[in-house]
Amino acid sequence: MHYRDQSLDGFLSGVASNRVAPAGGTATAVVGALGAALCEMVCIHTVDGGASGGAATGLADVRDDLHRQRGHLLELADTDGRVVDELFGADSGVVDQSDVKRSIGVPLTIADACLNVLELATDVTETGNRNAVADAATGVILARSALRAAVFTVRHNVDQVSDSAFVEDVERDVAELEKRADEASERAIRNVEERA
Repeated sequence: MHYRDQSLDGFLSGVASNRVAPAGGTATAVVGALGAALCEMVCIHTVDGGASGGAATGLADVRDDLHRQRGHLLELADTDGRVVDELFGADSGVVDQSDVKRSIGVPLTIADACLNVLELATDVTETGNRNAVADAATGVILARSALRAAVFTVRHNVDQVSDSAFVEDVERDVAELEKRADEASERAIRNVEERA
């Protein structure tokens, strides 16, 4: 079963259980998807609410991109659950370096998808329906939090890798993700505050 097909209560009960998955990475991806959905909702209210011209056209494209990111994050939730179960479940064997690298790849991809949501959100908060733009700000906060959680997991897991070149690449990627995420989230929140 895919996590997207579960009830909210069923998903949360799965997280709060004695199983190894779903766990932090899966929850992080779902939170990122919630952030994308809120920003997508503002686009829908703007486009369907009668906005015209460039704002409506631009946000229709942004809406479609956010929809894709939301779906991608939900797929990553499933991927994370599978990887965690394979690596750390009852039937798993000894975890080697390639396994640890796998445990870094999924949260790094989640962080990248959350960054995409944040960068798209700057357009949403700039031109979205003023009555709904606070919901986009909530989406920004959720996506930023999900990115931070994913990065935390990456940093925790990368400490277990002995391949220094791999570690340097990951640390460089994470630093760039965080820099861009800070810029995008600050800009998006500033857009909302300036329109209040």
